[in-house]
Amino acid sequence: MTVEIFLIADNTDDAETLAAQLEGVLARSAVSALLIRAGDEDDFAYLARVKPLAKIAQKHDCAVLLDNRPELVRKAHVDGVHMSGGIKALREALDELKPDFIVGTGDIGSRHEAMSRGELDIDYLMFGDRDDIDGREMADWWAETFEVPSVFCAGASDDLSGLKSEFAAFAQADWDRVPPGDAS
Repeated sequence: MTVEIFLIADNTDDAETLAAQLEGVLARSAVSALLIRAGDEDDFAYLARVKPLAKIAQKHDCAVLLDNRPELVRKAHVDGVHMSGGIKALREALDELKPDFIVGTGDIGSRHEAMSRGELDIDYLMFGDRDDIDGREMADWWAETFEVPSVFCAGASDDLSGLKSEFAAFAQADWDRVPPGDAS
């Protein structure tokens, strides 16, 4: 199975460097999705940072996801949202955006929590974005057991050989580790 690439962009004030990094990765690798972290930015600052990055990513057929801001998806002209809050916030995002937009979730702390979220109409579950569980084990377990795709957040030292998860996510600091692939 081929693992698809999922990028995670930091919340940074250096938009030019981030845009150049993103262009570089997208030019050498086929990337399926880009999650743009929000941090503490207000909606206006976040949208101002998201829009140019979204244009770059979408030019390369890469889906763009906002970070916990479902109410901004339409305004930003992006493809969906990543929700890391509780199940109530996830349900609200699903009600607001499905079936027209992607809604994924992360910050999952147990198999039970994964199954509870997986019963909803979500597009993916992200594992490895918490330090208190084995994200690789959880992502592989999920991929072997359920149809909803899993995303494994790969750390700088993670070996991806044998990964069963459908997606491998790379934080911005690790974009140089993204394997080259057909970026056409």
